[in-house]
Amino acid sequence: MSIRTIFVSGLGMHAVHQLATTPNVLVFMGSRKLAAAEEARAKFVGDIHASSSVVPVQLDLCDTESIKNAHDSVAKILKEKNLGLDVLVNNAAISLGTFKEVYAGNIIGTAALTEAMLPLINKGGAILNISSALGSLTPFTKRPPPPVYPAYNSSKAALNSLTLQWAIQEEEKGSGIRVVSICPGFNATNLNHYTGTMQPSEGAKIIVKTALEKEGKSAMFIHAGGEYPW
Repeated sequence: MSIRTIFVSGLGMHAVHQLATTPNVLVFMGSRKLAAAEEARAKFVGDIHASSSVVPVQLDLCDTESIKNAHDSVAKILKEKNLGLDVLVNNAAISLGTFKEVYAGNIIGTAALTEAMLPLINKGGAILNISSALGSLTPFTKRPPPPVYPAYNSSKAALNSLTLQWAIQEEEKGSGIRVVSICPGFNATNLNHYTGTMQPSEGAKIIVKTALEKEGKSAMFIHAGGEYPW
């Protein structure tokens, strides 16, 4: 039975937890603070399937050296196991701050991580960009508009743009790597000071489902209910 390898940037604990309960999965859990990832893993270690494993990896998207080290750590483990990377989940995000701060993580850091990890991704693999309904342009053409958070909203719109452009690049290369944006819903996390209307364990399900799929369309913006408007 082949191992499915998945790298999740940001402390997407619920997604990693659910992935780890699946047989034959190797999940790399990226976190700005390694201790935080190790602490999160300890909370669900008893649920990890006997054939699966979770490997904490230090990752700060605003630090180029950290991105390089994360790549090197993942590449080393994959080489030892004679594996490639099946799925990259770009989950890390900054919600509040200046444009410079938000874009540094949500766009510049995410793009740098993707460029670093791309050579490790297997043919037929996937890049999953965790976006937001607030990154969709369509609702802002109507009144009343959704909540206006210029830095965060526009960074997610930019991430959606990267989804489409990366999808085209992989299509032209014939790599079979699909690239999609995913809106997990308004989850109660520290990103929004726990004001979200959904439990993170619910929001994580669409991420987990898509990460475990071995086939699917590229250049899509999806949520639990299906396609979402760009």
